[in-house]
Amino acid sequence: MATFQQLQQQKAELDLKIAQSMDAAKRMSAELEQARVRHEEVEAGTRQIMALMDKYNLSKEDLFPGPSPSSSKRENSPVRESKTLAEMRQYFNRR
Repeated sequence: MATFQQLQQQKAELDLKIAQSMDAAKRMSAELEQARVRHEEVEAGTRQIMALMDKYNLSKEDLFPGPSPSSSKRENSPVRESKTLAEMRQYFNRR
């Protein structure tokens, strides 16, 4: 049979493990909440960007221009870009 001291030692070890587990659970909960808040902020920012894109009739290519695979797209791009810039100038000049 286990002595009283051994049982007290086991109890102390189990209490320590419980405390450590509780701390780890609190940290994980805080990290999860932080990730949820960060995700909501990203979603809100994405919605704002999409609303602005709709408002000013912008495409993803207008915001993130990159190398286009076809030459015909390159030829049309400057025309569309200059039209978009002209629209933006008109909008800001009216203010």
